[in-house]
Amino acid sequence: METKGLNNRVLKLLSQPANKAAIDILGMRISTNYKNKFVEIMITETEAYGKKNIDNLSLLNSYKNIPTSLTLGPPYISVLKTYGTNKSLFLLAGKKGSGEAILIKSGVVLLGKRHVESRRKTKMKHNKIIGPGNITKSLGIDFINDSENILSGSLNLSPRIHPVERAIAMKRKNTKRGDKHLWRFTLILK
Repeated sequence: METKGLNNRVLKLLSQPANKAAIDILGMRISTNYKNKFVEIMITETEAYGKKNIDNLSLLNSYKNIPTSLTLGPPYISVLKTYGTNKSLFLLAGKKGSGEAILIKSGVVLLGKRHVESRRKTKMKHNKIIGPGNITKSLGIDFINDSENILSGSLNLSPRIHPVERAIAMKRKNTKRGDKHLWRFTLILK
């Protein structure tokens, strides 16, 4: 795949193992412009899912019928049903076929708060969006976006607007006993 400039940097970033890329995208901006409703969110929390043989909770281990989108690798996305009826956005990482992915767990609305409120059918008391289902709903992402190329699709990943000063790593929820991996990453904002 021939890429230049910013697209090349995004592709290189996502081509890292998921646990490394999940840290590096903290503070970056993700945006959509569906039906002329532009929304931009700064990513403040991610969760990495590694290779099948390394990560007990790998997405390839979690689904009986593995969605085709999970094997595409970067620069593609996967939109999967998780946590009941919620849809979650995963940025694919690592190499093609690895099934590595980064779940976008929370963020801060930078632009388009009015559109976010309309999509979520709720008035926001602050600019924080917590939970993967709320992220996809806020951005207007649905199953139709599954397998989109982040470099040429309707979803855009942009550089962070300020350096990451502090981030913490912790275990994912529902981690299996004995799993010492830190796969969940949170940006600490001042």
